[in-house]
Amino acid sequence: MSRETIARVLRRLRLQSGLTANEVGEMIGKSGKTVNAWENNRGQPDADMLMCLCDVYNVKDILAEFREVENDVFTVSHHEKEVVTAYRENPDMQPAVDRLLGVNKDKKITVYRAARSEDGEEDGYVEFTQEQVDSLINAPETDDDF
Repeated sequence: MSRETIARVLRRLRLQSGLTANEVGEMIGKSGKTVNAWENNRGQPDADMLMCLCDVYNVKDILAEFREVENDVFTVSHHEKEVVTAYRENPDMQPAVDRLLGVNKDKKITVYRAARSEDGEEDGYVEFTQEQVDSLINAPETDDDF
């Protein structure tokens, strides 16, 4: 792993933990200035200190955390993995999450069907792309029965 990668990951981990460089320094017996130097590639912690930092940042898989990646691949934190897992396990919530985060807002919208089941409950929903909605809106009117 490169020095640049170590510096970048250490900074990301500290920021994710919500700690200042001074707070981390106090926890490991170093100055905040030293922590900043490591994060800005002006120095590098030794192996023992790196392990200590990983303990402070609750890193469970050191190799995965510090692995150098290609430009089109990135690492995610443990929390981010939990969020993605929860997202995948709750497909009924995905449209709401997408809308809240502004993800795919131009590609999908959710339209609730007007049909109701015999017990009065909603029959469900169908997702349409914006292109499909536009074609329905712009479709010519007809008197044909379906």
